[in-house]
Amino acid sequence: MEMHFSITARPEAVSFDPRRTAVIVIDMQNDFGSRGGMFDLAGIDIAPIERLVPRISRVLDAARSAGLVVV
Repeated sequence: MEMHFSITARPEAVSFDPRRTAVIVIDMQNDFGSRGGMFDLAGIDIAPIERLVPRISRVLDAARSAGLVVV
């Protein structure tokens, strides 16, 4: 039996089967998003990256709680 969930999103809703779904986070390394890391030392504004970290953490916590695979 297939199980589907739908999330309201723009430009359209996203539907998925949680048994066949994984959340993948790519390149959230300290060098890119931490004070004193490579981007910061190169003078790149890392404030936008810093603001994303708590949001990504909440998504991963919710995914794990729902039984989704996190990569």
